[in-house]
Amino acid sequence: MSKFDQIATFLAVIEENGFAAAARKKGVSTAAISRQIAALERELGTQLLQRTTRQISLTEIGEEYYQQCKKTLSELHEAENAIANSKNEATGILHVMANRYFAISYLLPTLPEFMKHNPKLRIQFQLAERFPNLEKEKIDILFGVSIEGSAELIRRRVKTTRYVLCASPSYLKKHGRPKVPADLVKHRYISHSVREPNDVVVFKDEKMIHVNPHLWLNDSYAMRECAINDMGIVNLHDYIIADDLKEGRLVEILQEFQEPEKNVYLYFRQNRYLQPKIRRFIDFYTN
Repeated sequence: MSKFDQIATFLAVIEENGFAAAARKKGVSTAAISRQIAALERELGTQLLQRTTRQISLTEIGEEYYQQCKKTLSELHEAENAIANSKNEATGILHVMANRYFAISYLLPTLPEFMKHNPKLRIQFQLAERFPNLEKEKIDILFGVSIEGSAELIRRRVKTTRYVLCASPSYLKKHGRPKVPADLVKHRYISHSVREPNDVVVFKDEKMIHVNPHLWLNDSYAMRECAINDMGIVNLHDYIIADDLKEGRLVEILQEFQEPEKNVYLYFRQNRYLQPKIRRFIDFYTN
């Protein structure tokens, strides 16, 4: 019998006004109740109850112990209720990292609605194009990446994308249009510095071409701007340059050699008890 059980029995004896009534409430024998009280007194090294044939009463130290135990159990119940309530309500600060495109195009436009449904939740966004250490950096959600994460992370697909090799019409007019992947080695290539490796372009059937970038940037939109301004060839996700292709600012090249579509994921850390703030965000943005 645990100390907690002994204390609960002690409180029941006082509140039910007797061993027999406490035994009926707990569904055990009166002798069992008596043994638990005796064990508690023996462990504490003091008498808590004065017993007569007609009634029981608290000793002076027993009264003090009763009041403290009652207060402690009440606070424990309040804590348990708070945990039970928190299982359904999103509270605290949610830390989200996303690349700029997904933040602006997917997250921020619907954020007012999400926060309306979760008024006690606060959100901290980081805009970055990298795969962080979620645990070390205390990031709850990583949104909008096509890079494969570690096996310890859980992912949810949010959309598909494909890489598009492209350049401006003026650049291609001046330097010529690549006909096969190997032609890239003759061109000015603009690379994303976070990609690993950042001097390789992968085509379908996992064929790889090593290039010699003349410019590295850690932001896809900066790469796009450089390509539009005739500085070279870039390899970017279709969602970033879709309008530029449509309006003729950029021209796709080597399309027949490009990799098939990739999934774009939302990542979060594995946890047996997923916090409501994380669960609600995932449900809202993936359903």
